[in-house]
Amino acid sequence: MNRLLIASLDRFGPLREGVRERLSACAPTSETFEAGDLILAPGERSCLRLLARGLAVKQTVLGDGGRQIFSVATPGDLIDLAGLFVGVDYEVRALGPCEVRKFSTLELRAMLSDHASLLATLCRAVLTEARALRDGLVSLGRRSAAARTANLFCEIYWRQKTLGLASDNRCALPAVQGDLADALGLSVVHIHRVLRGLRDDHLATVKNGVLQILDWDRLAALGGFDPEVFRPQTEAGEGSVLRRPQPSRREA
Repeated sequence: MNRLLIASLDRFGPLREGVRERLSACAPTSETFEAGDLILAPGERSCLRLLARGLAVKQTVLGDGGRQIFSVATPGDLIDLAGLFVGVDYEVRALGPCEVRKFSTLELRAMLSDHASLLATLCRAVLTEARALRDGLVSLGRRSAAARTANLFCEIYWRQKTLGLASDNRCALPAVQGDLADALGLSVVHIHRVLRGLRDDHLATVKNGVLQILDWDRLAALGGFDPEVFRPQTEAGEGSVLRRPQPSRREA
């Protein structure tokens, strides 16, 4: 049951054998959620919550009820890294049906105390996450509405493809237009126009919870998509982590 967690962390390692054995011996609990359910509330501390199935969003909710989605989590992501020592300052909600596995906080603290290399691995995972968030900040601040939408679609498709969850140029995206608007800093009316434009230009469509990429090369160029942003950070000179393969130029 812990193989997915070990594989996820190993991207930032590799993990040492003692850590692998410790993780393998742990017994995480599993929880399921439906679309819109709260998975993680602000203030909660990390206990290595692993998204095992489905898509979820990390978001901040304002006092007036408005929200900013700043990340879409895919299977294999640790969704509570920012709460390692101080608690998260955001919430995580299920975008569709999800399964989350987690350890106890005491179990995590004991592992971190006994294995400094695990802490180093988690720090590199945090750095990788921060790099992706900076790219999202660039999108919100400097890219056009169409470009930031294209960039987000490329990211969601790319990350699921590397996990073998995308095929025939399609992947899951159980998001309504309001979700996309809140992720891209746009109004629902504006995102509706952008989606229509991407469809009419034969770049991408979203329908019935499915994202279809019609022309990968043009969509990636429009969004300025760089897959290196999502490549796991490792120690300098470490050659244990391979770069993720790019979709072929005939992908679409």
